[in-house]
Amino acid sequence: MNQVRWQLDKEGRIVAWSPEAAVFFRLPAEAVLGKRCAEVVAGTDGFGRPLCGRCPVQREIRRGAYQASTALSYGGKRLICQGYAGREIGVGLKPERQTDAGEVLASLSRAVRTLTDEPGRLFQTLQVFLAGLRKSLKMEAAELFLADPQERHLALTAYDGMHREAFMERPWFAWGEGYPGLVALGHQPLVTHDLASDGRYLRQKVKRLGYKTYVCYPLELPRLPGERPQGLIGVLDLASQDPEVDDAVLLEQLALISPVLASSLYAVLTRLGEKGLLAITAALRQGAETEGIEAFLAQATELSGASCVRLVLRDGRNLVQGRCEPPRCAQVGRCPVWIGTAQGGRMGLEPCPFSQDVQPRYCLPLWSGGQVIGVQQFYFTRQPRPPSQAVAPILWLERLGAEVLWPHSDQVKREVPWLEIRTLGTLQVRRAGELLSTNAFGRRRALTLFGLLLAYRGRTLSREELCDRLWPGEDPALTIPRFHVLLHGLRQALEPDPASPRVILREGSGYRFAPQISYFLDVERFEQLLQQGDSLDGLAAMEAYRQALALYKGDFLADELYADWVELERSYLRERAVGALFRVAGIAERMHLTQEAQEAYRHILTLDPWREDAYRALLGMLVASGQHREARSLFTQYRVRMEREGLPVSTELAQMVHVSG
Repeated sequence: MNQVRWQLDKEGRIVAWSPEAAVFFRLPAEAVLGKRCAEVVAGTDGFGRPLCGRCPVQREIRRGAYQASTALSYGGKRLICQGYAGREIGVGLKPERQTDAGEVLASLSRAVRTLTDEPGRLFQTLQVFLAGLRKSLKMEAAELFLADPQERHLALTAYDGMHREAFMERPWFAWGEGYPGLVALGHQPLVTHDLASDGRYLRQKVKRLGYKTYVCYPLELPRLPGERPQGLIGVLDLASQDPEVDDAVLLEQLALISPVLASSLYAVLTRLGEKGLLAITAALRQGAETEGIEAFLAQATELSGASCVRLVLRDGRNLVQGRCEPPRCAQVGRCPVWIGTAQGGRMGLEPCPFSQDVQPRYCLPLWSGGQVIGVQQFYFTRQPRPPSQAVAPILWLERLGAEVLWPHSDQVKREVPWLEIRTLGTLQVRRAGELLSTNAFGRRRALTLFGLLLAYRGRTLSREELCDRLWPGEDPALTIPRFHVLLHGLRQALEPDPASPRVILREGSGYRFAPQISYFLDVERFEQLLQQGDSLDGLAAMEAYRQALALYKGDFLADELYADWVELERSYLRERAVGALFRVAGIAERMHLTQEAQEAYRHILTLDPWREDAYRALLGMLVASGQHREARSLFTQYRVRMEREGLPVSTELAQMVHVSG
């Protein structure tokens, strides 16, 4: 049957009646216009009881939902009644089992329009969209994780489906941890049809309920063709107890909606921040900084739904917003939130090591200029659903206002360098702030030449040595002219004046990377921060390592997969990152920051999955904290990897898991 449609006014009276509706109900328009929908349709629920008099579709739309649906029976047929909010309420009927390829995109379009018009309805709109997505794709659970602006953690922001409590077991993941963290780190979807045996999935309650299929999809911000991703706003997950789900269909649908959803979420979260920015800048123009901070806190309080908020700034100021007086924390100066982690009570976040307070709360970092400049405590009279619902939106909301209220000194003074070079991950070069495409270098191999000079920075490489690295085994008479073509393209791209080189310098018959102009090179800053962390202890060391590891987006020159000349530097830098993570884990364990330590060990295994000492330490922590199922799952992951490579399995690790069982 074609979809039957009509429209209602805000009182539920019919104001428009389609020809399909006239045929289906056998009632012409003049017989129904002005009547209440319930009188005309008079559908029943699955038990034969009257349904339309208590219409759930109109009820949800009046409560603010942009769309709603319910199953009903009419004339012996099982149907789906769908309603859509607008100036009038649009209503449609379709067979219960009919699928529409455009239904998900239509739902997303309505969600985007709602979010654009009313960004304050973020949480309700996301939940309604997930409900429609889950039902359309015939899955049993759907969840949306949003990333924080620093791309360190993912917080569960919206959920729809069965077994809510099981999915709330872990509403918070670090980058590289669990399915959401791995997808965020790799920017690639993950799919499994055997969830129970997959050690990467960390919710044991979901496994015990018999879920089999799990699809985790990255929500990437748009990028230009051939360029690296501009960032990730979140991760969208779908789950089912059916192992035969056609994941190709799911991935096709998610590929269609994810770019629009990611862009819309970014636009809405940015718009929320811009709205608060107007009040802040108005106060600052009048010299009223306190009023600006109060406006900043009021917006965060309203978005979160918290009853009260306390902000403790690094300069000692202590400010309160809300309907109650939040308790003071005597240990706030030692709080791990100062290193950028998030903590809470009864929220699924890392528990506070100093307080056993049972009142639901978030303790979140306040960022400005890449530094934590305050600790925020959000107190709730009722636990949000999901508990971590507002964490990421709060951090996105505040990022613009915080930069205006508390401009970081480095940020105020720093000039854009002539060259900004990122080598940890794929090679990326900005000149005077502008990202250079491959075309700017003339040929792709010119970038390889640049990578080679960066790998041996500080050394002069002869022209012959460079040619041998670029074209091994070929006749120098042929390769030297090619080399000069590449060098010309490289200088055209990098030098302020190619006729007077100041980046790639010639010394005799050799060349080296030795900039005589302002530049930023991520590996140099990475090593500076690691050396700083090595000389410190406690929270100060963890903060230095956090900043260093934030630069480590992947292996050194990751796009040079098979070049032997890069392997030595790549291995060295990876080992430095792993060493920093081991020290972070050790400090966190001493400070009883269990989740922070576990995240560090899991990050190590992401970078180097063969580190038996990391497996040993993480297994020990899991067993000691009673997480026996996670311990066994981790050991299974380790054992499968070793057996696949024909390597011996550690009896010590096996014994740890055996004893815990």
